[in-house]
Amino acid sequence: MLEQRRYLIMIAYLVSLIIAGSLWPGEQSLLLGYAEILRAPGLLISDYFSIGGTGPALINAGLVGCFGLFVVYLSGASLSGPTMAGVFTMAGFALFGKTPLNIWPIIAGVALAAKIKKESLSTYILAALFGTALGPVVSVMTFALSMPYVISAASGLLIGLVLPALTGHVLHNHQGLNLYNVGFTCGIIGVFATAFLKSQGFIFQSKMIWSTGDQRSLAVFFSIYFASMLVIGWSGRAKVRNLWTMPGTLITDFISEHGLPATFFNMGLVGLIGMLYIALVGGDYNGPTLGAVFTMVGFAAFGKHVLNIWPIMLGVYLGSLFSVWNANDPGVLLAALFGTTLAPIAGTFGPFIGVVAGAIHLAVVMHSGPFHGGMNLYNNGFAGGIVATLLASIARWSKRL
Repeated sequence: MLEQRRYLIMIAYLVSLIIAGSLWPGEQSLLLGYAEILRAPGLLISDYFSIGGTGPALINAGLVGCFGLFVVYLSGASLSGPTMAGVFTMAGFALFGKTPLNIWPIIAGVALAAKIKKESLSTYILAALFGTALGPVVSVMTFALSMPYVISAASGLLIGLVLPALTGHVLHNHQGLNLYNVGFTCGIIGVFATAFLKSQGFIFQSKMIWSTGDQRSLAVFFSIYFASMLVIGWSGRAKVRNLWTMPGTLITDFISEHGLPATFFNMGLVGLIGMLYIALVGGDYNGPTLGAVFTMVGFAAFGKHVLNIWPIMLGVYLGSLFSVWNANDPGVLLAALFGTTLAPIAGTFGPFIGVVAGAIHLAVVMHSGPFHGGMNLYNNGFAGGIVATLLASIARWSKRL
């Protein structure tokens, strides 16, 4: 009964995106706009609000999220904090990089890996959901390099096949201090994929597509969207204080530890903090930034909370003050939001170290994209893995002094 309730809530949130996209004012043609999204290479940073329009982008987010939820259901895995984080993250990145066309081969590859190992897909469900970060590999090969889709899909299948072997291995490097562990893994695979394609003479270049302008309607809609989670979790508002005492290291399932109401209350607060940060630094509400807030909300069921994200965000902001970048520059803004992948560092070692980690993360993430050619959508997860590995190594070493 509890599982059924979780599915109903998730379906409601995802379908509401499809409905909102279908009714969004000012759209000329939803079908033409959505076709543009499906044909886009999807490299970082590709804002689907700009490429296909606000309505088609919201529809894509809802469809990709429903696809992820259906995969969880088929796998037999529980709709827990981790899987809920996976579904929300897929929906968020469907605003700037993921489409049904480029994610299914990777999920199929993970399913094939499970079959070869004679294990259930539920064992590798997180690799299947989060591994769709490499969806742009499929889109780039098809639409930028003009390869037959069957070859592109086969490449995605191969990526999914090797993902489970790598995800567990890299987790030991950062000791669970980087929540986007699969993003770290995908970054490594992305480096090899980019190097191979370039070695074969294929030249492709990512360019930033970032929408600006009057985005008040988006700000209002998504503020209400995330605030509604406070209503769902209102009965758990007292228990959320216990949730905030947890460091958030992998793997932390807030739903199993503290229940659905307290978790949703935390998710709503984290989402509103993300929305507020964008406003405070004068940033844009668009596909990438709202996708980042979606990811924050998803991981608020899986490690992030009010007390362990703010030191990272503050660290990124302070780092921008002593750098060549501005706090509302696209890369810096995304570093502050997605950089909360390092929230367990603040939760484990305290807010001061969290601030330091945020500042270091900014410097690393602003230069890590070219390594994987923008084909790993979880660039902050890749950079976060590097930063977390560094700090985890120092922490281990210092304990032996």
